[in-house]
Amino acid sequence: MVVCKCRKATKLYCFVHKVPVCGDCICFPEHQICVVRTYSEWVIDGEYDWPPKCCSCQAVLQEGDGSQTTRLGCLHAIHTNCLVSHIKSFPPHTAPAGYVCPSCSTPIWPPKSVKDSGSRLHSKLKEAIMQTGLEKNLFGNHPISLLAPPPAFTSDPLVAISSSPSVTSETGTGPSKISVSDIKEIESPSSVANYMKNSSTGIVSVSSSFFPHSEQFIC
Repeated sequence: MVVCKCRKATKLYCFVHKVPVCGDCICFPEHQICVVRTYSEWVIDGEYDWPPKCCSCQAVLQEGDGSQTTRLGCLHAIHTNCLVSHIKSFPPHTAPAGYVCPSCSTPIWPPKSVKDSGSRLHSKLKEAIMQTGLEKNLFGNHPISLLAPPPAFTSDPLVAISSSPSVTSETGTGPSKISVSDIKEIESPSSVANYMKNSSTGIVSVSSSFFPHSEQFIC
């Protein structure tokens, strides 16, 4: 393992710039068409072909074409349009592992060389695959995030409900309102206990000398 410039541990290495790259850095403009392999492969043999070619149509990839290219799970670069056509050329019942790179026959998804499933490499490849409309075929059982997360609260707002006849609603449709007559003044702690025994509902107002941090208690 090596460390890229953003201080993430990675196995990937850019043969062109001779620097480690992670699943995020590999998608930066300066690396989008670079030859990227594992660091161990570079140590064994650092030779590479330049300029790089699309692994499908074999057309030369030009600098500045980064927005039109996608990097596959095997790290080969391919024109996004070529990738869409390549995926659509497979039979409809192809298993996820059957969708492979046209150059090395490695599964297109997922990028196994990058463990961070939230990396830019995963996101950009995912976006390209979704252009085909066959994302379910490729993703299979691999966990991915295609939908926005659910809202924090999915239930209706809480509504105050009271069974006391003295608590009524003015309109009959909105939250109930408590009348002033239901608010009782309590002068001592012992009075609070006695009142709570004799009363089933209401708002108790207690002198601040006994409870300095609380003004009202709902019973």
